Amino acid sequence: MEIMKIILIKSVFCIAIFAQEYSISIFGFHAADVSLNRDSTSSEYQTNNRGVFDLIWPTSNSYKTVFDKDNYSIKVWDKTIKQGSKKVKVSGSVTSDGYMKYKDKGGIKIDNETQTVFTILEMAIMMDRKYLDTKWFPYEHEGRLGRARLIWADSLNQWSGKDSILCDHYRFDIEITDSTKQVKTSDYFMNNIIRSDCVREIWVSREIPKSIIAAKVSLGPIPIIARIQIDKET
Repeated sequence: MEIMKIILIKSVFCIAIFAQEYSISIFGFHAADVSLNRDSTSSEYQTNNRGVFDLIWPTSNSYKTVFDKDNYSIKVWDKTIKQGSKKVKVSGSVTSDGYMKYKDKGGIKIDNETQTVFTILEMAIMMDRKYLDTKWFPYEHEGRLGRARLIWADSLNQWSGKDSILCDHYRFDIEITDSTKQVKTSDYFMNNIIRSDCVREIWVSREIPKSIIAAKVSLGPIPIIARIQIDKET
């Protein structure tokens, strides 16, 4: 029965592209907007600072990921970072013999079915909670290696932009064990999301088609909250 549920969810997403828009707040102040476009094999996040945050530190970043449609492991990803006067492009791809290859860098041997921060989010949307809960997955993060998991905390109602709907609430753990081949860039999100003192939480709707309704990242006393604004099929 659980396998049939997973197949059903996958079949729904294979016939459409879905777009979501999120508003990010820090201490209740509107800080940035995020748009997400995704289909059965890829996702793309576009982030732009807003308001006073854009005046102080203008930022426009994009993150594109291509993954295996069966297990969501990473295949190709790239990012374009525009923060202030700095602009950086980084891309990586998995070779046929199991190495993550970055331009001008040697290959980094990775395990089968290795995940990234973006593929873990995709798994949270597409895969069954009972399968995901507490299971560690091999993890790669710009040359850093480690492991990641989702831990189901509870099920609560969250505002979806249209209504209050039931969501599965997860804690998202990341443990980096090897940083010897890291690719260093001026990317606030990627540099801080893996910090050992970072607490990550996501709320995923139970209604099909599922989506991430809210996410929260706490860096010490600083809460950063992303909440869905528009949920529409295109």
